[in-house]
Amino acid sequence: MIAPGAGKHINHLMITRRLALLVVIVIFAALLTANAQDESRPVWQVANFDITVNNPGAERALNARAIVSVRNVGRGSGSSLTLRINSKAEIKSVNVGGATASYRVTPETRGGAQRVTIALPGAVTPNGTVAATVDYRLPVEENSGVAALSPVGSQFLPLSLWYPSPNTSLAVSGADYAPFRLTVSGANAVSSGAEKRANGDSVFEQTLHALPFFVVGSWDRVEGGGNGKGISAFVPKGAGADERKQAESLIALAADARAFCAGWFGAASEVPVRLVASKRGAGFDDAGTILLPDAAFQRKKIDSSTALGIGEAVAHLWIGGATPVRGEGHGVMREALARFVATQFIEKQFGADAADGERARQRLAYESIAKRDAPLALMTPVDATYFNSVSNKGAMIWRLVDHVIGHDAFVAALRGLLLSAQSDPDGFNLARARAVFVERGGPAVKALLDAELDHPTDMDLLAGLPHQENGQWVSALRNLGSNEVTVNVAATTDSGQQVTVLATIPAHDFGQAVFKTATRVVRVEVDPEKLYPQLDYDNDIAPRQVEISGSLAEATRLF
Repeated sequence: MIAPGAGKHINHLMITRRLALLVVIVIFAALLTANAQDESRPVWQVANFDITVNNPGAERALNARAIVSVRNVGRGSGSSLTLRINSKAEIKSVNVGGATASYRVTPETRGGAQRVTIALPGAVTPNGTVAATVDYRLPVEENSGVAALSPVGSQFLPLSLWYPSPNTSLAVSGADYAPFRLTVSGANAVSSGAEKRANGDSVFEQTLHALPFFVVGSWDRVEGGGNGKGISAFVPKGAGADERKQAESLIALAADARAFCAGWFGAASEVPVRLVASKRGAGFDDAGTILLPDAAFQRKKIDSSTALGIGEAVAHLWIGGATPVRGEGHGVMREALARFVATQFIEKQFGADAADGERARQRLAYESIAKRDAPLALMTPVDATYFNSVSNKGAMIWRLVDHVIGHDAFVAALRGLLLSAQSDPDGFNLARARAVFVERGGPAVKALLDAELDHPTDMDLLAGLPHQENGQWVSALRNLGSNEVTVNVAATTDSGQQVTVLATIPAHDFGQAVFKTATRVVRVEVDPEKLYPQLDYDNDIAPRQVEISGSLAEATRLF
């Protein structure tokens, strides 16, 4: 016999279970539909840009025509093409296949862009191509580092969104890097690629994957010879002998960086390298051209910032130039890897102390935002900490991988990845790189990459005060992070002797370092090479030393 009220309870339970089952079915069906739509949608990949700019500086607006040629690398046909350009751009006309095309303009919610959705005359099937010609005018109300117009000097860098493209740098997969032809009429311009001048026009043909940009100005030109062939310095007009001598030193440095990278990745493409003095936008580089402040040519010696910038710019000839970088986590491949390679070059060129100084600056910069960081593999320039994290923490991660699998194996894997990705539609991407390095390094590398790329930094290694036990010295260690680490621990005796041992510290646990010496130990440091990204580096040392850098990092971490 069923107890009174039990029937209602059973009916209620059955209804609840049916509703839960229905919800699961609906969600599953939605996922299947979404996957099917994702598989069948078009994906546009830029094959080439052809841009003509008319007399920049003649008025407070840029007048240009851009031909954007794209290929459908998706699995479905596309009947429309969406391009993005600066929100202030005025679209005059759009043509596809020689005929006027209808289009719709809508504002982007972020990034200062607008979408231009073009109706194509016919569906473009997978692997098919189409070219859209856009005539437009871009007013410039106020000059900035990324967009400037004046009779004596103009410049437009990619971050100004001065030309139409399917994606901007804020896209998950990054901006569209592709070969381009750029014509700047009636002006003395500098860009990247092979230079051709005709009838007062500046013409550049770039065969590498690059972003179109140009700088208009007046310079004296210094050409490199010997190992520096193909490298030019554009120094301020009227530069003196000292500035020209410094330009020659910078050319020699770029030549050495090119030779260093060729030793890692193979012969370089025959693409000009240009070192351009610029009053705005210094630090920008793309496909062999780097903008430097005027002061870089006026100093007696090459400063560390300029050396690092030139090293990164040269590394980009391979990483992102000859081989396109694509997909999620592109910054870890393009920016972080280039910074790691550039720092390695600095070590070879200027010695270990110079490289250690550069790595210390990278750690200090990263430490200031480490406690509000996000997973590197998921970050885009929308994130406030993106540029700091990707370049600095990313470089640390590549150094750590290099250390774990061995330098020769690391370089061989990189070279193979870059070579194979040149003909791969997916390009040089983080997912493929992770798979290759895990194959080389096994579970240890997988755990390392999963922790460092897919999660925010939570590691903090602490060293305890050294004390004597049974005739030897011992220091307690602690790991506040989520992953076990095996690191060196260095002890300094009162006589200045260095004793180093290897210690394993489990995740969220304690360990210890035992130094087999009877001499008094006065200082202990865990991970003295500073291989691991951490939240706090000051407590790596015992007795703890209060550093100005640590105080600064703590003061700025919330800003």
